[in-house]
Order: sequence, then structure tokens, then C-alpha cells
Amino acid sequence: MGRSGTLAGRLRRLGWGGLAAGAAALVMTACGSQLASSTGAAQSARPAQPAGGSPAAGGGAAPGGLCSDVPAVTRLTVHRADGVPGNHLRFAFPDTVAVTSPAQARAVARAVCTLPPMPHGAMSCPIDQGVSYRLDFAASRDSFPRITVAAGGCGAVSGAGPVRQAGSARFWTLLGHALGIRQAAASALRGTSPGG
Repeated sequence: MGRSGTLAGRLRRLGWGGLAAGAAALVMTACGSQLASSTGAAQSARPAQPAGGSPAAGGGAAPGGLCSDVPAVTRLTVHRADGVPGNHLRFAFPDTVAVTSPAQARAVARAVCTLPPMPHGAMSCPIDQGVSYRLDFAASRDSFPRITVAAGGCGAVSGAGPVRQAGSARFWTLLGHALGIRQAAASALRGTSPGG
């Protein structure tokens, strides 16, 4: 009769069967607390705290993500970030704008949710001057996870499920109209250099 070469077999022979079973259960529990992200990195399976605070504080997260509850959106606040201030880009609108029209806020939310997934593999992208927009959608007293949109480069959009690509002129036009920009919204949102 051959001897078992497995660790569990050796532990059983030594009378450590209960310990082996406990260790196996611990390993399985630890593995269950990890989720694979779209980038392949592991992340905790525990839900993240909502940006608006805990429900007890009156600013909880809306149930589900933005794309599963677009009709509930009532507000949008857009914050511009300039990651490379040395570029001295100029903008014809403030760096923070509150969109007061629920219809416009929902139109931007729908536009975000219909953007295509970011393609995999090597891509050729326009220059990225470091400008991005943070879109904070809200429904009644609840908030949705923050959406971040890069105005340059490949136009990566994060926070609405898989990373998406904001390459369509329609998306930039809808966002621009919500911010009060009526003409050349895409270029206005990317900013202009002091030289023109």
C-alpha cells in the first residue's frame, strides 16, 4: 500500500486531520474575499463606502450603479482638474459647474453609460494635456460613484462599470451643453493654449 504524498494525507497520519480541515476552510474563506477587477488586479469583495457618506448621515449611495439607475438622476456637479498646470490652458467656464436641469443631468448620464468599452491592446491616441472631469451624479439625497473622464489621450472614462472610451463628439457635445457651452464643445472642454 503506497503512502499518501499530499499534505492533507501526512497531516491525517499525524492526527492533525482537524487542523488540516480548518486550514483548508481558512484558505477557501480568504480566497472568497477577493474579486478580479477589469485590470486583473485583486480587490476586496467588501463594498466600498459611498462618496456621499453613510446612509445614516443622510448621504448614502444610490442602490446599484449609475448605469442601472439613470432615470433616478436629478443632479450633476462637474469639476475640472488640470493635471499639468504648466500648460497654462484657458477655459471659458468655471472649474466647477452645478448642472441644475435634471433632464440635462440624465442626458449626460445616459451618454456616459452608452460609451463603448475601452479597446484592449496598443492604441494610437491624441496628446493628453492632463485635463480631466469629475462627474458627481446624485439622485434625491443619494449619490452615485464618482465618474472620471479624461479630456485628452484616449478619453478613458472610469467609475461606470468597465473602463469606457469618450471618443464620440456626441458625448462631448452633451456634456458641453450641460455646462452652458454651445459651440465647439469638445475643443472648449480640452482648453486652449495661451498662443491660440
